[in-house]
Amino acid sequence: MIDHAKALGGPIAEESIPRFAPHRAPAGELIRDMCEHRLNDVPAFEIELEGQAMPMDVSVAMATYNGERYLAEQLASITGQTLLPSELVVSDDGSTDATLEILEAFARTAPFPVTVMRNEKNLGFADNFLHAAEACQCSLIAFADQDDVWLPDKLRQGAARIVNDDSLLSMHTLTVTDEALLPTGFHWDQGIKGDTVHAPLELDPFGTGWGNTMMFRRAVVHFIARQKRPPQPFNSKKPLSHDTWVYVLSAALGGVSHIAAPLILYRQHASNATGQTKSRRRNKLASLMSVPIIEYREHAKFDAYMAELFADASLQSTPFAATAQEAATCFARRSAYWSSRVGVFDNKTVASRLQAYRETRLLTGRAPLWFGSRMKDLVLGVFGLGSTWVGRALLR
Repeated sequence: MIDHAKALGGPIAEESIPRFAPHRAPAGELIRDMCEHRLNDVPAFEIELEGQAMPMDVSVAMATYNGERYLAEQLASITGQTLLPSELVVSDDGSTDATLEILEAFARTAPFPVTVMRNEKNLGFADNFLHAAEACQCSLIAFADQDDVWLPDKLRQGAARIVNDDSLLSMHTLTVTDEALLPTGFHWDQGIKGDTVHAPLELDPFGTGWGNTMMFRRAVVHFIARQKRPPQPFNSKKPLSHDTWVYVLSAALGGVSHIAAPLILYRQHASNATGQTKSRRRNKLASLMSVPIIEYREHAKFDAYMAELFADASLQSTPFAATAQEAATCFARRSAYWSSRVGVFDNKTVASRLQAYRETRLLTGRAPLWFGSRMKDLVLGVFGLGSTWVGRALLR
């Protein structure tokens, strides 16, 4: 195991590391601290990997659309990184406000190259991000929303973990704020419980993962063409979101590094393209009282789709070919597992539902079910003492 302090150029004095208390400090203080912590105040970082110094080569891929209100703050936080990116690539999806003017002005003075691509037709937020990522030239890529604010060590920590852990993707926690960057108190950790590294196919990132917390290797977005990705679960008219796509590919083909530190201020406002607004209490109550049968069906369809994609990709002459075949097998098993869970509730007779229940216990490739879930399947499903709920309607 590589010593992280050594890998980052030697021990770092405790007082030299900027400290933030997102749940206490006013938003103005957070932004001021970030703007004062500039690159020229810290050394350029390199990673020592197997005795060789290796520079952190990072692109930032930003998608914009009518983002004039908060864009300048986000750009300032990117220039305030302890590790500056080597480039910023922006894909604009037809903004009609001052977004492009802000970007052009920023590009004239930015301490790194800025490329702004103006889409001739609207791509939608997911393809807009992937379009930006495909144009990036560096070995590592970080997604950037147009309205967040990054804490200064985001890029450095994300890149260090990918290289030191030899993973495909790193992701961190976040602090949810209101429009004024005041913390809301809502905590969402994406399942990150510590500074850990997860082996290929250990994680099942269906419906989880936020792109603004991710950094990943450039090869991920070029392995399978984005046009081939599956539709978005629960909304088949839309393509899969950019972050779920990158997360699923990375977690299947390589390691994933979790960083248990909130490295961005995730701004929530009325015009967010995505957002986290549902009550955890309502989610938990609905989970205890019901069975999300529609989610099981969507999961089964999604995993079957990915199994076919990985099977086709395994025939390519790429470094990922062998792991793609393993991923195809794993996703096929996952699809069979979710199909069996559907059968626990949908099959007509107690005997057939019991058989489906046994199949869920026998299928490999996933962690054992939580005891409460097994009991719900047995009581509500096999013996028919409850009813399922339609999709996520109860949570809306």
